[in-house]
Amino acid sequence: MLKHALGRPVRWMTWARARSAGRDISAAASPTTAAARSGRDARVDSLRGLLLVIMTLDHLGGPLYAITYSPLGYVTAAEGFVFLSGYMFALAYALRAPSMPVLLTKSLRRAGLIYRYHVALLALLVGLTWLMPRLAAYWHLGGASDHPVTWPLLSIALINQPSYFDILPMYVIFVLTTPLAALGFARGRGHIVLLVSVGIWALGSLVNPTASLTAQLDGDFRPGHFNLLCWQLLWVAGLALGYYREPVKRLIARLSPALWLALILFLGAIFLARHGIVTLGVSAAAPAVDSTHMGWLRMLDTLGLLLLTGGMLSYVRRDARIGWLAYLGRASIQVFAFQIVLVYLDMGIGFRITALGGPGLYIVYSLLCVMSLTVPAFLHHRRL
Repeated sequence: MLKHALGRPVRWMTWARARSAGRDISAAASPTTAAARSGRDARVDSLRGLLLVIMTLDHLGGPLYAITYSPLGYVTAAEGFVFLSGYMFALAYALRAPSMPVLLTKSLRRAGLIYRYHVALLALLVGLTWLMPRLAAYWHLGGASDHPVTWPLLSIALINQPSYFDILPMYVIFVLTTPLAALGFARGRGHIVLLVSVGIWALGSLVNPTASLTAQLDGDFRPGHFNLLCWQLLWVAGLALGYYREPVKRLIARLSPALWLALILFLGAIFLARHGIVTLGVSAAAPAVDSTHMGWLRMLDTLGLLLLTGGMLSYVRRDARIGWLAYLGRASIQVFAFQIVLVYLDMGIGFRITALGGPGLYIVYSLLCVMSLTVPAFLHHRRL
């Protein structure tokens, strides 16, 4: 049933034959591929920009944190960001690649870019702790001086992941493994790709690769918050939506009002439980809603919210955008890297701002930090 619902995206072999015969590629491409060639989805760029803003506020903490951190249920901005990143990677890279070798090259380049940002940020912050040792206490980077060889090597190997340095390594792995998933999609085996991804997610409830490795080490080595075996399911789901965009749109359009009502009631119950208004027998610390391992209820909540969002976006033109948010969303890697620096700087000055002017001043400070996200976006777009 899943296989027939998804349909088949265009095969790379079909593209190659169309080119060799001198035909327009659009004659061989599926509707999904034709849509992908038209450019980025401005709606999704706007959403990614919004999620970047929310993540920044979540990481800064303070009064706004109570509003921005998982307000709709057991879902944070990180889940949506990973899913949308997979979706945009499918549209911007996988579907636009004329062959598997090209996709491999594009994936390696994209993963290399993300990896360079990761290493550069680590080098910057560790370098600052060497110049000003007091910062190591604020930033919890003392392991860099206690283990001057092992700590950097394991960090470069993406095994040691200090605070807020766990999302970029996850992206590197996801991007590098995307061609394998793309091959399955291109050969009409999307249902198998999704089933394998679900199996890996289930395995992640038993095994956390980085946690298993760092547990064997003596010192301040951290595995990061996210279990990549579990979180890969969101990335793969985003990829699948990108590949099967048109069939999924048709499937959503055929959903009955009763199903939409059931979805809204389910999400509403989760919302009420998240805020302690009703009790569903699931505490905030229960494995079912665990963030690290993406518990089953958290995953259902995330996918349900994404489905509802997709249904609402179907009534919005693809080129519709919220200017500033879309501007940030189109420079997501640069903006995300910049906000990591912001958050680390906040560790040393944020509490002083609260002591100086109370919650009101910290709100103003947080909003100024959010506005400063424009700087990396501007530098990125100016360079293009």
